Amino acid sequence: MKHKRLKTRRIAEQQLTVVIFCRNPLATSLIKQVLPPEFFSVKEPPAPDADLVIVEEGLLTPTEQKILHALVELGTLKAVAEHLHYHPTTVKRYLRSICRKLRVKTAPQATTLAVRLGLI
Repeated sequence: MKHKRLKTRRIAEQQLTVVIFCRNPLATSLIKQVLPPEFFSVKEPPAPDADLVIVEEGLLTPTEQKILHALVELGTLKAVAEHLHYHPTTVKRYLRSICRKLRVKTAPQATTLAVRLGLI
């Protein structure tokens, strides 16, 4: 019995870091309320050292996913635009939207995070 209490105490001392990617702020606050603060600390995205990541289903549209996937494969905005038959300005606009949703500042950060989260 003593061993079990000690194990529970050790688990309680180890907080898991959680990052929530959700478009709806109400849903984000609801998730934060459900997570017991003695076990979870919620960080603002993107947090590369997070233990747990909660991603809203459908966070990125299929077109955004296609652009990110092409960017990972081809490397440049110009190559992505040519490959997908989009105007370069359209690709930039989609990338701004992707960066805003993933809360990052640059396209390389967006692609790295999207691959890590399994979005592409």
